[in-house]
Amino acid sequence: MRKIGVISDIHGNLAALKAVLELLDSEGCEEIIHTGDVVDIGPHSRECLELLLSRDDVTCLLGNHDRDFAVNQTQVRNLSHVPAEHKQQVFATLTEELRQRVRQFPLYTTRSCGGSKLLFCHYAFKQQPFSIETYHLLPIAIPPTADKLDALFAGVDADAVFFGHKHEPCDIMGQRLYVDVGSVGCHPEPKARAIVIEYDDTSWSYNRVFAPYDIEATHKSMLADIACGEQLYDFYFLLNKGK
Repeated sequence: MRKIGVISDIHGNLAALKAVLELLDSEGCEEIIHTGDVVDIGPHSRECLELLLSRDDVTCLLGNHDRDFAVNQTQVRNLSHVPAEHKQQVFATLTEELRQRVRQFPLYTTRSCGGSKLLFCHYAFKQQPFSIETYHLLPIAIPPTADKLDALFAGVDADAVFFGHKHEPCDIMGQRLYVDVGSVGCHPEPKARAIVIEYDDTSWSYNRVFAPYDIEATHKSMLADIACGEQLYDFYFLLNKGK
């Protein structure tokens, strides 16, 4: 059996990223797909980008925060919980070389596994010729249901879609299988999340895997090193904790 590791929404959490990459390497994954949002929120956006880009086995897809960095958009978006002050600080730590690399991230990618077509993306996107300037994600389905996801991903040519963006794992069967990978390390639990897809010529399956990491070190760094760190930690790491 061959293996693909799938991760999403690192959001600058280097400790969680290192933990999950070590786990996926130990699982024997031949490649790793990150479905978007390397930067913002956590304290180490630059280090996370550099680590992923240093590996030949990682495919990075474009998330909305990655896109904002690529076009240097720091204004607060509608429904966004990430302040402009934070984005300005984060983007200032990133280089022009990294910006140009991120501009090349694809919107989605597909793989043929066990006779099925799997599509990977950050979330449902507007069906149009893609350019980074016109990048547009569709509104998040809350709560996610088969009907809502069927509508959002209408017209997608795939048997299964793996995505992120909401940070909350789900597995829903509609007209196709919908799998929210869940954020690597932008959630209340001290474990980095990932998915491992196993496949051969005739079949495929997937499992959720977890790697423990030092969430308190991430917390301390957010408070000490980044703009609006306490606000971001309270919203993304403490809100609804334990539910």
